[in-house]
Amino acid sequence: MYQLNNKQQNELLELLCALIRNKSENPPGEEQQVAEFIYTHFKRENIEVELQEVAPGRPNVIAHLKGTGKGKHLLFNGHIDVVPCGCGWSSEPFDPVIKDGKVFGRGAADMKSGVAAMMYAATLLTRNKDQFSGELTLIFNVDEERINLGMLHYIKDGITADYAIIGEPTSLDVCIAHKGVSRYNLSTKGTAGHAAKTRYPDSAIAKMAKILPALEHHRYLVEEIEHPLLGNASMIITTIKGGTAPNIVPQHCDIEIDRRLIPGENQQEIEQKIHQAIADYNEQELIEYELDNYLFIPASDISKDHELTVLALDAVSRFTKRDAQPQIFEATCEAPFFSVTSNIPTLIMGPGGLAQAHIKDEFVEIKELYLAAEIYYDLAKDILNK
Repeated sequence: MYQLNNKQQNELLELLCALIRNKSENPPGEEQQVAEFIYTHFKRENIEVELQEVAPGRPNVIAHLKGTGKGKHLLFNGHIDVVPCGCGWSSEPFDPVIKDGKVFGRGAADMKSGVAAMMYAATLLTRNKDQFSGELTLIFNVDEERINLGMLHYIKDGITADYAIIGEPTSLDVCIAHKGVSRYNLSTKGTAGHAAKTRYPDSAIAKMAKILPALEHHRYLVEEIEHPLLGNASMIITTIKGGTAPNIVPQHCDIEIDRRLIPGENQQEIEQKIHQAIADYNEQELIEYELDNYLFIPASDISKDHELTVLALDAVSRFTKRDAQPQIFEATCEAPFFSVTSNIPTLIMGPGGLAQAHIKDEFVEIKELYLAAEIYYDLAKDILNK
């Protein structure tokens, strides 16, 4: 087992702190600075690297380490954007603080510690002149925290690989499944008029009132859809807005629907069932509405017996000295872009806890940062020589 020495640990710790200092809040989407930092690091280490422009000032970073033959192709992935800081921090969010064995700063857990550990594992492969027959690709994408412009751009022409590992914060648990998410805006329209003068009001809210109970009835059916690891699918109406003033017939009403998915659920079938539920509940009465599916990220899973899972569980068990068992990831991430769209077996494993993501005083345990780099390095050497 390869263990980082003190000099390497300090170097990795500084790498994480530098990533945090390079602001990359999204929104508004300011990843250029951190992307250029990562690019410069790989260039300095003589690792092949490119910036892939997704939108102005928003590049993905893609690095390649190519071996001597036709071994396995492994992908390391992480996103380089972070959520906005908000207020109430105990210190400056982009000036990392090292205290009590932790690094505090925006992105420390979600997920610049995972990015730093993957970068350092690739750096060790180069510095140690490790021989391998496969290929390692590192893809650090923009815009994960919003609508995944970076990942959609990366896979648009198709990608291939044997395995993928995503460094989201799992406290170094090997996560083999996560729910997907599908979000909808459903809108009804009416005709504005004076509330006192309109005898037969064309009210957007009245139309929505016929749709809401249909969706609530459908929710119970959705919750009957189950997965052995992830539990049940779900659906909930999360926002509602309508009307303009108390004396005007409502011209518009909008709701948002959050639908959580389990593996195997199909985008078209889900939408068709929503339409059918509204029609059935209202006995086929024609209700005018528009349904916009503005976000769809499928669920993802990999077998607990898959070679990648077994290798990862073994590595985590050896380095952490605990009996690692397959776990689930409770949030969505980039996994389905690999596993579902590209048919690449994918798992999720990284330093930091999901409970620390998106909160003030975000932190990562320094020990987990070191272990993550060692585990990624060990896995890469193993897989790239198969």
